[in-house]
Amino acid sequence: MEATYYASQPNKRIWLVGLSYDKADLMFREVWQKMVIGRPNDIIRASEKDRIIKFKWGTTVEAKSADNPDSLVGEGLDLLIIDEAAKVKRKIWDMYLSPTLSDRKGKAIFITTPEGFNWVYDLYLLGKEDELWESHQAPSWDNHFAFPDGVTDQFLLERKRNMAKEVYEQEYGAKFTSFAGRVYPFERDLDVGKFPYNPNFPTFCSIDFGYRMPAVGWFQIYRVGGIYHINMIDEIIHKTNVKTDTLAEIILSKKYNVRKYYGDPAGMQAQGQSGLGDIEIFRRKGITVHTKRDKVSRNIASGISHVRGFIENAAGERFLHINEKCTQIMKDLENYRYPEVKEGADLKPEPVKDGYHDHGCDMIRYFFTNQFPIKNREFKMRTR
Repeated sequence: MEATYYASQPNKRIWLVGLSYDKADLMFREVWQKMVIGRPNDIIRASEKDRIIKFKWGTTVEAKSADNPDSLVGEGLDLLIIDEAAKVKRKIWDMYLSPTLSDRKGKAIFITTPEGFNWVYDLYLLGKEDELWESHQAPSWDNHFAFPDGVTDQFLLERKRNMAKEVYEQEYGAKFTSFAGRVYPFERDLDVGKFPYNPNFPTFCSIDFGYRMPAVGWFQIYRVGGIYHINMIDEIIHKTNVKTDTLAEIILSKKYNVRKYYGDPAGMQAQGQSGLGDIEIFRRKGITVHTKRDKVSRNIASGISHVRGFIENAAGERFLHINEKCTQIMKDLENYRYPEVKEGADLKPEPVKDGYHDHGCDMIRYFFTNQFPIKNREFKMRTR
């Protein structure tokens, strides 16, 4: 709407910048529908393909992509709108977009969900300190068109139950949250106890392959008040130099009634010596390993967020319970950490691969992303 206001004035230049041209189109189409459709007498040139509108009064609106820096060189702008700004690299703003505002003393609007304390957080602070900047936060429940019940909207309550606290506060609460330090909110006092094998509960096994240091965990699931709880009852972690066929034999020797086995998708790749992948070797030993290979399930950051919601959700509820004999996974959960981020550097929300504590945590991630698949949840707004 700010773009349409500027576009109605004479001799203005306006850019709408998205992460890609498709994302920029989301803004461009709004201007198109409000100022082009049904108004042929106002237009000199209008092309959806080229993403440009030129009005009779000398004003131009263009859609641009942040992943194409060469397209971001041009004449001075009166208005620049950057959508999902926190996902745009800082150098795109500093080197390409910021200079376009200098000639005309133009205005920039940054629209974004926070993404940790990255460079957009610095801009947000400017809004509290510099008279030429403004900054505002708007949680999702303030949008009563999308969430007519506000903070008690059923969708938001469901997300709060099933998302990690930091992720919920970032994605729906518009808060800047830190992913530094420990990856998982695991607490021995809260999450460890006597959780032995129960033959009445379905049992699942999850495997992170690897000769040098594989990781295996056994899980049982059950419901309390209609909500799933998960007990981790046994483990093989921090054992070194274990051949794949030997690992399969050790797993079978446990004599648990396993309903399904889950594993690393990379286990399908052939090994150099045998020419067989880990999953194929397991199959020949009588173990069928299931794995999800879609992009979302394989994304480490998405999988970690998914697991965090089971360890502790945004409402403070906990659903993963560790049997007291599983001492090695406790160490992994406590020592799995994000890298330290140098000041001014972009946040990299993936943990350190130290070759020791990451294997057990990968194994847990494979269990949750397979047994409780990550759902693609999007809002689709409909104009009334």
